This record gives sequence, C-alpha cells and structure tokens, in this order.
Amino acid sequence: MTTAAVTLPGFRGRILTPGTPGYDRARRVRNARVDRRPALIARCADVDDVIAVLAHARTSGLPVAVRGGGANVAGWGTCDDGIVLDLGAMKRLDVDPLSRTAVAEPGLTWGEFDAATQEFGLAVPGPRNTDVGIAGHTLGGGVGDLSRQYGLTSDNVTFFELVTADGRHLRADAEHHPDLFWALRGGGGNYGVVTRFGFRLHPVRGVVAGALVHPASQTRTALRTARDWLARAPDAASLVAVAWTAPPLPFVPEHLHFERCAVLIPSWFGPPEQADEVLAPLRYGAARPIADGVTELPYAAYQRLLPSPPDFARQHVYNRGELLTELTDATLDGILGHWESAGPNFSVVLGALGGAISRAPAGPTAFTHRGAQWFVEICAQWYGTADSGEHLEPARTGWQALQDVADGPYVNLLPDPEPQWVRAAYGDATYARLAGLKDVWDPDNLFRFNANIPPLAAGAKETDR
Repeated sequence: MTTAAVTLPGFRGRILTPGTPGYDRARRVRNARVDRRPALIARCADVDDVIAVLAHARTSGLPVAVRGGGANVAGWGTCDDGIVLDLGAMKRLDVDPLSRTAVAEPGLTWGEFDAATQEFGLAVPGPRNTDVGIAGHTLGGGVGDLSRQYGLTSDNVTFFELVTADGRHLRADAEHHPDLFWALRGGGGNYGVVTRFGFRLHPVRGVVAGALVHPASQTRTALRTARDWLARAPDAASLVAVAWTAPPLPFVPEHLHFERCAVLIPSWFGPPEQADEVLAPLRYGAARPIADGVTELPYAAYQRLLPSPPDFARQHVYNRGELLTELTDATLDGILGHWESAGPNFSVVLGALGGAISRAPAGPTAFTHRGAQWFVEICAQWYGTADSGEHLEPARTGWQALQDVADGPYVNLLPDPEPQWVRAAYGDATYARLAGLKDVWDPDNLFRFNANIPPLAAGAKETDR
C-alpha cells in the first residue's frame, strides 16, 4: 500500500504507509518484543481527524489500534495489517489554577502534563514514569504516589470527550451518559477514542523523598520494615520498593552498579517539618540503608528519579502487575526467593496502595480491587531474542505463583490477553456490567486492541443512551 492509495476525506494529519519515510519508526511501541506492521498509520491532528479515521475503518473493514503514549506492555498501540490511530500529536493542555482543573488531550505524556501543572503548584495522581502517556494510564484506573491522598487518576477525571465506534463525538460525565462515564474510569479503551480529559487538580508543590539503598542481604528485613511502616503511615506518605540488579543510576553506590540490591523510595507529601519523624522507621530502623538520598524535592524532580533506560527502544519487556490485599511474610519470602533464583534481568517492584483508593473518593468506577494495599509488578527486561524463554519463564512463573493470594491483575500491566485474566482484573459483576455497555457502545468490537471486553450477545442491552 502506498500513501497515494489511501483517501481519508477531511483528514488533516499525516498518513504513513509501508515504504514511506518514518513508517518503521512510527510503527514501534515502547516494547521491542512487539514488532507489528500496520497497513496505515494515521497521525491525527484533532478530533475531526479521529472521526475521519474511524469512518475509513468502518468502510474498509480494517481493524483499528488506538495509540496514545505507546507505552502499554502488551503493545496494544499497534497491529498487523490494520490502522494505527495515533494520537501522539494531540498535546493541548489548558490549566485553570483558580478552579484547580485541567483539560488535556490524549497525546500528552505525564512528564509534559506535570511540567505544565507544576507551574501553578498543582498535580493529579500519575505514574512514576514520566514517559508514559496520560490516556491509557487514566483509562485503566491509574495508580501513583499521590493516590493514597487523592485516589486513582481516574477518580480525578471530571469528564471525557470521545468519538464512539459509530463516529459520534460526545461528552461523558456525571450527568451526560453516566454509565459510560463509569466505564471509562477503569474500563480501558473499549468504548471509544477519548480526545479530551477533564482533570481535578490538587495542590502539590514538593515532596520529601529519595532512595534508600540496601544490599541484597538486607532485602527481606528492609521490605518487611517497609510493609509494617506503610500499615501505620498517614495517607500523605507513600512508597515504591524495587528488588533488582541495579543500573548505574546516581543514587546507587558505584560498588552496587550491576549488582543485586533493594531500593526503597519513600515519599512524604505532608508538612516538610514532619518528614523526619514519619520516615524515621525506614531510615534508622532494623535495616539501615547503606545510602540515604532522602531530601526535599520539587514534585517534577521526584517523578524523574526512576527514568526510562536510555536505549529502551531496543529493550524487550514482559511485566505484569498483581494487586494484593495482604503482603504476608510467606508471600514476601516467596517473591524474594523467586527473585534470588532468577537471572539478573528479573526484577520486582512493590507499590503502596490503600488510603483514598480504598475510599473511592469519586464514587463507583470500573476499577474493582480497591481493597488492595499493594501493587506487585513482576518484570523481565532484556536485549537480544524477543521471545527468550530464559527471560520470559521466570517472569511468568513469578506472577503465576501469586494467584492464590492476588485479588486480581492490574489491567494497565496485563501482557496476557486471555479472557480469563481480563475478567479477573474486574471481577465477575463489574465485568458483566462492562460487557453490557460494550454491547451498547461498540457492538462490533471495533475497539478490540486492548484488555478486551467483548460485547454481550444481542438482546442483553443496557439503556445508557
């Protein structure tokens, strides 16, 4: 197919097809394991372009993959022999510091979003990787270090504007299409192409945070201390912990570069003068860190503590997140035992949940497992052969070993597309409601390159319209 063979009436953006300059770069997502060749990449400039692309998909019968930031581990932002609807150029962001609100387009990354909102000392809960796009993260629920205070990213959405499978451009909020509004807050990209997000912002100027580095021999003690600390910590405190083979980051002592170790990164968003008291059990407790980088930081600087690898475009990734209500000694020992026996490309990330997430500050949404207190990410990252069993097997057996204690997987980190895992991410009742709404809004399953919820059989209709 050539560019000349493609006609999209009303389309003003850029079209890339096989053989055109930039096609090979544009078809890639942020996981080198995913190597797909779409027939057409449509880089949209505005909502009219989105409508034009979907019209072309309906008339041509081509499948559509929707791409925001392109960071989804399963590679849903591309497809073979179909259309990639690329939203990456749609980056408008309007911040109103008086009402503490923002209206954002889906091509923004969290780094871009945070830089703009921080000019006014405002933020919304977002991920720890600034290269992640706002769209997919928000639609899948969205977890971040501010979530213990302010809820999930999706809890802070006030409205969505989207284009539906039949080409309508509409608004979903608490008053307009409330069932669809419910579904979009956690149900992923199953219901349309979101072209604008309305966010509620919160005052966040800075944070007391930093890396506490422990040698491998102290990992169990350090993580048990962190678990016990979090159970008593105020909502303004949060934590991420990593057991890994350490890259040469500035906060890692040189003698631990490329060695196994554990890093705790606690954060305190409350009054800075209280930080020493709140964080003392982690800094001066049973497992004293060999490096302590805790300091007062601007929020945007904190978000960059764990950057993407410099050559992430070549990196193969398999990572899956599980949500746990409890992190018992037995569970923690099992996770760390697996880490110790796996190769150097295997890592474990534990993230703090609870607080406002459990209280559902925005009311009911499609994010189900609000009782979870911990997020556990099992991760393999490597170079070389894409489907290396040496690297994939430890990661797959790692999350499989958690199934007896996990509430369910986290839909934003679900590389396994089998229907049973999508259902587990939502639970039976929420899944059934989402499937009913899919039957209304996308009965032909046009939006299926995602953690897919197929429509119900005809007749099991919702009445949201």
